[in-house]
Amino acid sequence: MNTFKKILASFVIAAASSSAFAVANPTYEDVKVAIDTTLAKVEEAITALNNGTDNEAVGKIVSDARQTQKDIANNVLDVKRNRASGVLNQARNALKNNDVQAAKESLTDAANRYKEIQQIYASSH
Repeated sequence: MNTFKKILASFVIAAASSSAFAVANPTYEDVKVAIDTTLAKVEEAITALNNGTDNEAVGKIVSDARQTQKDIANNVLDVKRNRASGVLNQARNALKNNDVQAAKESLTDAANRYKEIQQIYASSH
């Protein structure tokens, strides 16, 4: 009987811990909103940079875009999302180093990558 209680307790603990960390699959709409919001943030950063906004403020927008892109949870898009995130990181680093031209190029590249992600996702759903 004692062994039975230990086994039962193990199953209960395992079930509780696995359900506590279960993440719900995002819906089509959740992923679409994340893609659209990320792209909008990248385009906002490009506009701000073109309008002469200081690098720190533009860097904040880029950081917001990097946080938002984490919600693009789709196995098909993960590689492309990770690469686009790396480009956003390059833009942020360029802004920290006051290299506005490199930041503009990276942001334009990131915008194109997120547009591609948007098109791929739209065509597959």
